[in-house]
Amino acid sequence: MPKNTLLKYKSIQKFIAGVGKNIKKYFRKDPGCIIGLGDDGEIYGLGFYQWLSQQNKKIVFTTMESNGKGLEEDKVKGRKVLIVDNDIISGKSYKRAMETMRAKKEKLKIKEIKFAVLCDRTGLADFSVEGYSAYAPWSLEKLDGTDLKIIQALSENGRESFVEIAKKTGLSPVGVKNRVERLINEGVLKIQGLLNIGECYSVSANVEIEADQKTISKLIEKFEKSPLVYHLVKTSGRYNLLISIISPNLESIENFIAKEVREDPGVKHIDVTVGELPIIPKAWNPPII
Repeated sequence: MPKNTLLKYKSIQKFIAGVGKNIKKYFRKDPGCIIGLGDDGEIYGLGFYQWLSQQNKKIVFTTMESNGKGLEEDKVKGRKVLIVDNDIISGKSYKRAMETMRAKKEKLKIKEIKFAVLCDRTGLADFSVEGYSAYAPWSLEKLDGTDLKIIQALSENGRESFVEIAKKTGLSPVGVKNRVERLINEGVLKIQGLLNIGECYSVSANVEIEADQKTISKLIEKFEKSPLVYHLVKTSGRYNLLISIISPNLESIENFIAKEVREDPGVKHIDVTVGELPIIPKAWNPPII
């Protein structure tokens, strides 16, 4: 990799701006070693190494997995060590990596061991730029901050190249590709073509339905196949099914309610609210009949 290439990436710049001053104090004039942990940590660690090297610090760089695999032990002998990763989610990789290095500390005469990350959910890192919100509407066991950046990039432009996404996340194009494939294989991410709602529809409606459970099941099966229904959920209270529909015109909505809802003998009551197009979502994939 060309010298100092990583320093142009915004994620690396953010990391350095956030904790660079404290990391310089940590190393001072002592010889040090930066260890990039895994694929993400390799990129961020190398970025820090390039930055510190510009300042004539006695710093070397190596990588390892959280179990210590791949570590060049000669590079950490007699030095201060800084393990670098993108984020800490559950703390498992952090604990495994720190335990691995502490076990080697006496043998390799390591002076000190600290940990730096861009995002720290747990508060375990010695140096971190930010943490996650206490409220997170995703599973932190399946997604980390980098995954979310990749998903956001693809949601804005599903045809964006891995090279362009790599520039936004600080990963290599191969690293982005591997993450996307993992997320798809785990069923977390789905890439598909969507219709732009604003270009194809002009009006929406919410329909609350009260019916017995047999009728609700029958309606769900029918509405799942409807090209007008973009949201369908069972609810509690008087009404036990909520459907949200979009249409090119008000007449189509009126016909839908009259023929698809009111005519069913199991439907006891309905409440209809007509409005503008939904603010979100702005795109969806209707069933093609």
